[in-house]
Amino acid sequence: MTALREDGNLRGLARSFVPLFRPRIPELVARITSEIQADVPAFAGPSQGRRHRLIMLAVNGAVSHFLDLVEGNGGAGDRVDDLFRKMGYGEALDGHDLTAMRASHRIARERAWDYLRSFAVENRLSAEALGVLGDALLAYIDHLSEQAVIGWQAAHDVLERDQDRNRVRLLETLIDPGLPDIGGLAAQARWPVPERFIVWAIRATSLEEPLTLPELHGDVLQRSSARAVDLVCAEHDADELRRRLDEIAVPGIVIAFSWPVERHDVPDAHRWTARAIELHTAGVIADQPVIDCAQHRTQLWLGAEPALRRGMVQELLRPLLAETPNSREILSETLLAWLETRDSAPAIAARLGVHPQTIRYRWKRINEIFGDDLHEPEFIVQITMLLKASVPLWKAGDQRDFERFHAEEAP
Repeated sequence: MTALREDGNLRGLARSFVPLFRPRIPELVARITSEIQADVPAFAGPSQGRRHRLIMLAVNGAVSHFLDLVEGNGGAGDRVDDLFRKMGYGEALDGHDLTAMRASHRIARERAWDYLRSFAVENRLSAEALGVLGDALLAYIDHLSEQAVIGWQAAHDVLERDQDRNRVRLLETLIDPGLPDIGGLAAQARWPVPERFIVWAIRATSLEEPLTLPELHGDVLQRSSARAVDLVCAEHDADELRRRLDEIAVPGIVIAFSWPVERHDVPDAHRWTARAIELHTAGVIADQPVIDCAQHRTQLWLGAEPALRRGMVQELLRPLLAETPNSREILSETLLAWLETRDSAPAIAARLGVHPQTIRYRWKRINEIFGDDLHEPEFIVQITMLLKASVPLWKAGDQRDFERFHAEEAP
């Protein structure tokens, strides 16, 4: 900004203009900050928040430095330039372009110019003086915008060179349900985008040491922490990755992987793998080191709405919950077997390993507690799903359905 410091026309204005304007800095800063946060969604936030403080710091520094330049000295120019470069740098690190910053600079330019014109009228500055100040103001704001671009580009260059970081960002973008475009990021990460993806989740459920993975194929995206790893690979890389992960499939570590999905289903696949591990931890999915989600689709589906399941259990299975623990166990097992097969008493008895007469006795009791509801198609559909989702939980030792029932029944 050497040109501003050497502008003789500004030097002549400085003695009369700057001392009058400086007391107005807080008002102008507050006005610009408020409008930026109101009109630029990316920069919105509470009046006491970090974003608000940063915007006020930047605007205050810029206005104060502009007045210093009008007076003919650099003041805190280096610090202000550095601040704007850092803000541009931060936008790039957060994966943003400069749209929001450009919008905020436009607002600052318009509000500062409006304020300057009102000040000129109020203090009877000539049109010529206002023109000189206006030109200087616009040039200064353009200079600060250039600093933000410099900072953004510097960070962008660093990110382009950091392939590991780009691959983490790409994985996070893939599992984001917002479905942003990944073309540019995939190019930066040097990752060939496949037609179909497989998503993996690895969790240390009872392992004290941090997770340590073997060296993986170069085209596997990975996000890791001490106790959790998420992976995404192309369908054609899944078999090799499975072989590599078998090396860490030990007690205390659970691995789940999805069936092949297209791009728009990757966020769902990520959710399925996490849910599979949750159901494994709850005892619903049998204890096994590597969970193929394709083999447990029904259970993943039934486990999608745990709050809905709990509420429907209390509503539809209330007669069953009122039974003694032993009766509840054998009746729910028998009813579920019948709902799944619609077999005869001897066939169900063979399946459950009991005498056919035992099944007939249980079926009589089931009819007593559920009555005509067993002839309602909608009821049959609902309790089939409920029992398929709930019986594995009960067998695994989850007693919360019964505890809730008895708590509600207590006087």
